[in-house]
Amino acid sequence: MNSFKIALKNIKKSRKDYSVYFLTLILGVAIFYMFNSLDGQGAMNSISRSTNSAIQALVSIIEAVSVIVAVILGLLIVYANNFLIKRRKKEFGLYMLLGMGKRKVSKILVAETGMVGLMSLVVGIGLGIFGSQFFSIIVAKMFDLDLSDYRFVFSHTALIKTVINYVVIFAAVLVFNTITVSKYKLLDLLNAEKRQEKNLLRNSTVSVIVFVAAVAFLTYANIRVCFFGEDLTRNAMFTCIIGGMVSIFALFWSASGFIFDVLRRFKGFYSKNINSFITRQFVGNVNSSSVSMALICLMLFASLVIFSSGFSLRSFINAKIGNGGTPVDVTLRYEGDSAVGVLNDNGVDPYDIFDEYVELPLIKCPASITLGSLLGDYLAEGKENFIMADWDYPQSVMSLSNYNEIQRLFGRKEVKLEENEYLVICDFQMYAQYADKALKAGTTVTIGDTTLYPAKDKCSDEFLLMSGLGANGTYVILPDSVIENNPDCFEDFATFMAGNYVTKDKEESYAYDDALKIGLGIDIENEEASLDKMVITKNDVRDSGIGNTVLVVFIVLYIGTIFVISSAAIIALKILSDSIDSTGKFKILGRMGVTDKMRKNALFTQILLNFALPFVVAFIETVFGLGFVRDMLKAFGFINMGSGITFALVVMVIIYGGYFVTTYINSKRIVDLR
Repeated sequence: MNSFKIALKNIKKSRKDYSVYFLTLILGVAIFYMFNSLDGQGAMNSISRSTNSAIQALVSIIEAVSVIVAVILGLLIVYANNFLIKRRKKEFGLYMLLGMGKRKVSKILVAETGMVGLMSLVVGIGLGIFGSQFFSIIVAKMFDLDLSDYRFVFSHTALIKTVINYVVIFAAVLVFNTITVSKYKLLDLLNAEKRQEKNLLRNSTVSVIVFVAAVAFLTYANIRVCFFGEDLTRNAMFTCIIGGMVSIFALFWSASGFIFDVLRRFKGFYSKNINSFITRQFVGNVNSSSVSMALICLMLFASLVIFSSGFSLRSFINAKIGNGGTPVDVTLRYEGDSAVGVLNDNGVDPYDIFDEYVELPLIKCPASITLGSLLGDYLAEGKENFIMADWDYPQSVMSLSNYNEIQRLFGRKEVKLEENEYLVICDFQMYAQYADKALKAGTTVTIGDTTLYPAKDKCSDEFLLMSGLGANGTYVILPDSVIENNPDCFEDFATFMAGNYVTKDKEESYAYDDALKIGLGIDIENEEASLDKMVITKNDVRDSGIGNTVLVVFIVLYIGTIFVISSAAIIALKILSDSIDSTGKFKILGRMGVTDKMRKNALFTQILLNFALPFVVAFIETVFGLGFVRDMLKAFGFINMGSGITFALVVMVIIYGGYFVTTYINSKRIVDLR
């Protein structure tokens, strides 16, 4: 019988052994294809021209990330092959005992690996092709895209990339397998199942001390980062992060000794049924894989944070680009002459474009209203956190009547002020947190002979210029009488304009966007941010929001999913490998009269604990980590992480739970429990 037929027969016979390996390969191939075919998916064809640059950036990032993903999957496949070879050492020994040379055994292994790889590649690409179509529908729902031109898409480029990457990976695996088999000795292969497991329990006293110290530092670092992260210096933050990572490794290194020492003190629990056996099995597994468990914990932590942050940010951006964030079709600020006058001079009649609009003056009071003066006694605190800020920069001022005119156009409630009050408008939370303190403390503003007091004890979370991220700057609203009675204190510096187009047609609105920008002297082919000419349209906000969200979501999905799959696969393969070593122990339990039900429960419990331990630690770290992330994003008004956490847990349950079930089913078969 030739090597190919033997390999094919072995695959059929050992198909259950290959299940976790096969599942990991298929998922890896499918995900690799799906994300590398993004630029050709139907949903992407519906994204407007303004987000093309974002999509191109996404494709470039995906290509770079794919290299990292290929390396991760390559290492994972090598690790999985290690398990398969270990599982079949005795089988290879029998081949050699029957006269088969190592070269022939290597050929069989190469043929098996090649066939499994080819089947995984074909099934994975098929799943990826159909998955990418489903992906298009998800994209459309997430970004409210038009799928009227949707068509079934097959990406030849993604196919070529996927095939090339996996051919390279499997070529490396084949070489690795050949070298590994060539090093084995016949006696070692035949006695593989009789190998005695080393006593891996560490000194209990040392374990307890290290464990307590690791937990103590993690608690300290988590509390500092989560609750006092904004006040930490760079060195302190670096210490917390590096110290936290070291503590996680120390925690898993000492976990087995600590758990064993604690549980055996509870005599009633430890002696009940076969709890002592379960405990020793579990702590032995943890101790023999403490480094890999720590790495898995960090990967799960990264996945949870990436998923939660990314999808929470997506929800936030989508909410910002909704009706609340884009109440009109266009807002603009033009420093210099009247924006309407400039448009007319350049042949653009606002009445041909706008159904309704307002143009109002923006003024400033350099002597009394600056970025720093509004902070009052909290200026020093602000300076510590905004080293580069120009605290003497005059803030934009608007009269109450003009501001209420904008409020009516925006569909917002009008504002009332007493003659000695002022109102601060600011949705940039990084600055507002200090301005709120100053307002609550009653910081006054003096203009001429008039002293003004805060109308509210916090900034009004509103805006004039639209933006997708809520960072529109600060405006001060003053009573009309204050401005009229102190003309020498104020100077005009810009005009603010807002309006709604005469059309609701999306394509026509883009034409009006271009007409406005060209009329104001803005190069639409090479548009750059400018303080003296700022035209922000509803289309701009929506398209930039979609572009930013696309970047965030797909990178999050790609990296996060690969991390979860890798983590779950490593745990699964380690448990399956340990199950091989534990086969004799479970048989001895059976001979001692332990029922199949009790042995199944023991196996289930130890597998559950192995999957749960790194996940629980990662989840606890994520809770504190997300508190820090939320504080960092508060600058843009971002506070709700609920939707992202929910999504992250759903993904974890599906992938992580799927691997857990598969591992348990295969482990039962390995230890001969039906």
